[in-house]
Amino acid sequence: MNEQNRNGLGQNESVLKFIYPVAIMAVVQILVQLFAGQLLFFYKGYTYSEGTYDDFMNGYQASLASDKFTLLVSALSTLILVIVFLFWYRKEIIHAANVSLRNKLKIRGQLNWFIIPGVILVSLGAGVFATYISYFVALIKPDLLAGYVDVVSVISDSEPGLLNVILLVYFVVLSPVCQELVFRGLTLGFAERRMNFVAANLMQAILCGVFTMNITQMIYYFLFGLVLGYVYYRTENIIIPIICNMLFCVTRLVFYDVSIIGSSLVTFYVIFFLAMAICYGGIVLVKKSKIIKGKDNM
Repeated sequence: MNEQNRNGLGQNESVLKFIYPVAIMAVVQILVQLFAGQLLFFYKGYTYSEGTYDDFMNGYQASLASDKFTLLVSALSTLILVIVFLFWYRKEIIHAANVSLRNKLKIRGQLNWFIIPGVILVSLGAGVFATYISYFVALIKPDLLAGYVDVVSVISDSEPGLLNVILLVYFVVLSPVCQELVFRGLTLGFAERRMNFVAANLMQAILCGVFTMNITQMIYYFLFGLVLGYVYYRTENIIIPIICNMLFCVTRLVFYDVSIIGSSLVTFYVIFFLAMAICYGGIVLVKKSKIIKGKDNM
């Protein structure tokens, strides 16, 4: 059986099928945003009691453009996308591999203990690296962050409550699951049917970075996307990059205020390059984690 048949590639499958998940994600987000905007308009109109029409519209536009409303809409669309892409991943990737979802996602017996420190080091190093990239860009070119909604800063600056819990679940759980299903699961899976892994991994990482629509996030999501693509390739288990992405988000929350680990320029660069070294060490351990017939795949 050739490689194309093993991957479930049909004769009529589009060459650009790997773009479909990203396109669908964009369309769903736009539709949910439009729907939420209409609901907000009717709610504002129903509860508005006094003032001019201009006052009403100004208040509506301010609420529509607020960071919290934008993130809540993103959370809702991400929840919908997780459900859609989970079924799609099961159909297109799991079933095509002729294994059950349970066996495909099973970790024990497929990976050795190297995977645990590997995942931790990859996530920790990448999280600190991303935080410092954002901090550095904000210092030298703050206009690049114009219009950028930083969910980490919104969560950190918000008072404890239901809204903060929703945003936290969105950032740490829903968003990583959605990203991994879309980019490492489906996009990389479809791309590998038409090209080798290196090209496919590069393609999904580029799409992952470009989809953020922000130059700062493009940098670290592209690099982190390459790492997660390799992690998925080595482990053949979508759970592992999902865990990496979740720990990456937790690390960004913990190290949100970079001043907690030093404010001098020397300290900045020491930690910056140390984060890259830690991430690389994690990649090495992930490489050693795959088990084939009871032996490490070195």
